[in-house]
Amino acid sequence: MKGFFAVAVLFMGCALTACQSTSPTVDGKTHQYTVKQSCPTLMEMNTGETLVFSAPENPSTGYQWKLVQPLKNFKIEETFLQNDVEEGTVGAGGTKVFRFTALKAGQDYIELIHVRPWESSQQPNQQWQCRIRIS
Repeated sequence: MKGFFAVAVLFMGCALTACQSTSPTVDGKTHQYTVKQSCPTLMEMNTGETLVFSAPENPSTGYQWKLVQPLKNFKIEETFLQNDVEEGTVGAGGTKVFRFTALKAGQDYIELIHVRPWESSQQPNQQWQCRIRIS
């Protein structure tokens, strides 16, 4: 019974930690977010720090994650990590990853939307936003 209680306490601690709305950092310099996590109202970062955003994406559906407007203070890297699938599989999904590295002091607004690029009048399927002040 003691073992069960210890596991339950550990599980609850992990669950509560995952629900925090503060910036999840990996090494004190990298802030990681998914589409299910909200960014703080105003996120504070230092030059050289990185914000990593990742979300599920399946380009075969036409839906893609897209940055709405250019950023002034960040270096941006985009990658797509395809899920492991059997050879010859068509339409495999994966994860879209954006890496925003703060280059200089200032403020920027990251707005990402999940849309089909050719459907200009369509509302985004999903979106994620983050206002950032860099020191």
